[in-house]
Parts: sequence; structure tokens; C-alpha cells
Amino acid sequence: MGDDTVPKEDYRSYDERYLRIRIKSHMGDKIHIKLPMDFVKKMIKNNTIDFFNGEDDIIDSDKLLNLLIQAFEYNLVGEIAYMERNNGDIIRLIID
Repeated sequence: MGDDTVPKEDYRSYDERYLRIRIKSHMGDKIHIKLPMDFVKKMIKNNTIDFFNGEDDIIDSDKLLNLLIQAFEYNLVGEIAYMERNNGDIIRLIID
């Protein structure tokens, strides 16, 4: 095939996509979460996503969830958010 072929993931319907949450802590821990888009939408609607709620969190979880909702509404694909904390923790939200 030529260079103009489209990879399989580029023509999946939006509802077949996933939200990936990747966390790499400064202690070396790596967390990879892969959730189907429909499930994430239901979790947001039911206010059950609390990955980013913590007493010492500098992340505004409400704004982050609103960012995800907007990404869903505009059918965005790719890295939606990249956060690096001063302690070295890295959090990435990716739709693919």
C-alpha cells in the first residue's frame, strides 16, 4: 500500500475510542488507565470521577473534568492535558 493509507485507529467511530490516563510518579510508580469513552461520559455525568481530588492537589478537578467534557463534545483526539507537578509527577490525559 502507498503512503496515503489511514491507520485503523484514525477511522474508528468516536464511541469506540478510549480515554487513557497515564501517571508517572516521582517515586517511579507508573499507572496506566484505559477507559471506554461511553463509560467515562457516564462517570462524569454521575460525578464519580475523583482521580484528581486530594487535600494537597493543586489541580482544579472541576475545571479538568470540564476540559474533558469539551474535548468529548468537539470529538478531539490525542493528548488533551499534560500536567507536571513540581515534585516530578506527570499526568497525561489522552483520547485515542
